[in-house]
Amino acid sequence: MSVLNAAPRYETLFKAGDLEGARREALLARERSASDWRALLTLARLALVDGEDALAESLLLGVSRAGADTQAETRLVTAALHTRRGEWPQALALYQLLLAEPQPPTEAFFGLGYVRMEQGDATAAHPALSKAVALEPRVALHHFQLARALFLLDRMEEAFAHLEQSLHLDPWHAPSYLVFARALEAGGELEAAEDLLRQGQKAVPDDVGLLKALSDVRLARGNVRGAVSAAEARVRVEPEGVAALGHLARLRVTERRFVEALELCLQLEARGLSTGLSRSVEALVFEAVDPPDVQRALAAWREAVRLSPDDWMPAWRLGLLLLRQVEETVAPARESLEEARRRAPHRPEPVLALARVEASLGARDAAKERLAVLLRKPSLEPEWRERAQALLSELD
Repeated sequence: MSVLNAAPRYETLFKAGDLEGARREALLARERSASDWRALLTLARLALVDGEDALAESLLLGVSRAGADTQAETRLVTAALHTRRGEWPQALALYQLLLAEPQPPTEAFFGLGYVRMEQGDATAAHPALSKAVALEPRVALHHFQLARALFLLDRMEEAFAHLEQSLHLDPWHAPSYLVFARALEAGGELEAAEDLLRQGQKAVPDDVGLLKALSDVRLARGNVRGAVSAAEARVRVEPEGVAALGHLARLRVTERRFVEALELCLQLEARGLSTGLSRSVEALVFEAVDPPDVQRALAAWREAVRLSPDDWMPAWRLGLLLLRQVEETVAPARESLEEARRRAPHRPEPVLALARVEASLGARDAAKERLAVLLRKPSLEPEWRERAQALLSELD
């Protein structure tokens, strides 16, 4: 490349990953010439990296006023802004314009594939992401997104190969570890998933997603102490994190350390940050103490139902607790269990509880029909199939 056609220094620094150097050089270039659209565009890229969407949009307006809005680089950054905001039609339109050019940029293939993935269409995403990998095989993110598509297409061996390549190229990419580990968990390989997450946690020790996943997989393996250790590490990383505190509180209940669990929940309540999880933990504590504090447990479950409108568990637990009280609570218990079933129609727990309620109210035929529908589901797990059949036998 001749000196006349050489890329500006700020672009070279940006591509090399020296973001602060690129920012410094681009700002100097803009001071020298307010109409330097390439400097404005680099600053817009940096704004997107920083998560400052409004600033990126403002800088892109400056690029447009400089008459460079039809440049391929401008369209790429504009498409990235639309993608960040979830404005899929606008992003797709720009990526398709770029792909119609004689030499489409690799970023357009990747962007198109990414948008299709976010829209839930792995079939449409796959060819675009494959092309991005073919054009730039040394970019870890290309392999990562292609692996995601391949998993959804049930092409597991290829997906694992691309995740391995992603981690080889970028051993500090936490999402690659997470997706890889989830795939291993789904296949029942919990030990391998934990080993991978430990490897990721060593590479990126302060990533809260890795710590949460490590805690979950250890709990699934029955290692409560290990799960707590990872949850405690997560709280050290984000001591004010609402989700982190709630997760640790739930594990404290598993350890039967009720006072500490309640203290964590009260911390959130004092800050006005109670969640469905923290209220659920409170309810579990009030149910577990001796003697149980039923009224406070009921109040906590009701708050959990309100605070987590998509979670079936609090409504189910509230219904079960109401059923254990006086006869007058059967109607509200049934209402709560119906709400749990509505939120999670695929879960067998609310269905079984509702069948028991209906049987106790004399609606045996309705209960039997509900159980028969449940038993016709081929995906019903053996434990719940056995319970449903046992209850159905009681009603015959």
